[in-house]
Amino acid sequence: MSTRTRRRSSHSPRWLFAIIGVVVVGLLVLLLMPMLVMNWVRGYLQEEAFRNQLQQIFGTQLQGEVELSPLRWTGDEVTAAEAAVQTTNGWKAQLDGLHLTLDWNAFRQSKWRTVGTSVDHLTLERLPGEAVLTTPTPAASAVAAPSIAQGSSMPEWLRSYLPTRAEVDGVKVARLNLLHPGPWNVRDAKLRLAPWQQGETSLQAVAEGGLVETPLRLPAQTVPIKLNLDRASMRLSREDLHLKEARLTWLDAGEVTAQGHFQPHEKRWELTTQVVGIPLRECLTEDWKIRLSGFLAGDFKIVGSPNALPVITGKAELKEAVLTALPVLDQLAAYTRVERFKRLILDIATAEVKISGTRRQFERVVLQSNGLMHLEGTLVIEGDQVDGTFLLGVTPETLKWLPGASQHVFTATNPKGPVGMSWTPLRITGTMQAPREDLSARLAAAAGQALLNAPGEIVGQGSQLLLSPLVGQEAGALPGQVIKGATETGGKALETGVKALEGISGGLFGR
Repeated sequence: MSTRTRRRSSHSPRWLFAIIGVVVVGLLVLLLMPMLVMNWVRGYLQEEAFRNQLQQIFGTQLQGEVELSPLRWTGDEVTAAEAAVQTTNGWKAQLDGLHLTLDWNAFRQSKWRTVGTSVDHLTLERLPGEAVLTTPTPAASAVAAPSIAQGSSMPEWLRSYLPTRAEVDGVKVARLNLLHPGPWNVRDAKLRLAPWQQGETSLQAVAEGGLVETPLRLPAQTVPIKLNLDRASMRLSREDLHLKEARLTWLDAGEVTAQGHFQPHEKRWELTTQVVGIPLRECLTEDWKIRLSGFLAGDFKIVGSPNALPVITGKAELKEAVLTALPVLDQLAAYTRVERFKRLILDIATAEVKISGTRRQFERVVLQSNGLMHLEGTLVIEGDQVDGTFLLGVTPETLKWLPGASQHVFTATNPKGPVGMSWTPLRITGTMQAPREDLSARLAAAAGQALLNAPGEIVGQGSQLLLSPLVGQEAGALPGQVIKGATETGGKALETGVKALEGISGGLFGR
């Protein structure tokens, strides 16, 4: 009895020690497993197989082809001289100087996480249709992304310890070029990408600095407009680029604020812009720079596609606008003896604008100089041809020195216009270099009619005073010749008077 007890007691400690040893070894293995996996991963990351695996992973996710130059590791930091990406939906990216650091603390939390990611130079280019990659690539949503350990020599039982989630703690691009087959491009901008986690379908980004090239060209510009980019915030996805807000400047003077969308699948883009303080001297041709000064403001909507010119609609307004050195203004000053016409301050200058190709359409045009004149109507410029229909209103005081103007010319009505003005229709035709108007001829005819209808003594005493601004000093001093013609035949005299007045009245816009 005692012998059996001694045998049992001698064997029990051995089994107990064995069980304890197994437990200890198991605990050590469990504790050391992450370290074993991490050490294996550290070694695998520096192998050529890892670079090939990355190319496959990113190619699947981006639905295209990816090429990475050899990776160089310094501790946890890795650099690649260059990388190239081309997708099946027509985008090509060239990255130079890729730098990033792996966060191994996140690895212990079952996450792949990069920090301090930066790119020295990124060129993102939209390819023309004939250059788009045609090799079929399965959609990322239809094919599971390859694991980093697939195809490696890592034991199967260790792979379960690998992270299954990815996270990028932001990216900085020192120099970005965004190129497009169309006329819109961004060059030399700085880009910051917000943190991104696997599963998110969009990415927030902020661009600063750089130059924005546009297809827009003003008459005074020999090349299309280029804008300086101050700051732009946007959201990027596979289907859409949403421009939340962009602030730009032009020639260090005017400011432009823009919002919009670019939809590559629909091949369409749309921008809404607010323009403030654009100097008119930068918008006008050389001959008009000395005639019109001020600043351009307005709200515009621009819609376009890669292979078509943009369509611009909106409302334009001139601030602090002044018209001067115009023949028509000098004539009006002489006709009406109102010196304000020589330097016409435009208190109101607005128009609704639509520009498509060579056609420029201005609706609801309003030009007003308080207490002097009001012009409203429409103007269409097709290529070089001009076609304008307006109503011109002036104060009655400005007509008192124009013979017959009140009775024969300014006889129209405009119930919606300012009260107390005399109105007449005005047509402008011709070309941009030689516009023609119909007001001078009608004023001349009215003056001739008034001369024929006036009593002889009025003609003799006041013709030079009334007509000299219209016909000149010499003709104004010889009213008898006109009266003589009138006594022969009224129609012939009127024709003679009108021709004489038209010949020296010059016409609008220097005609």
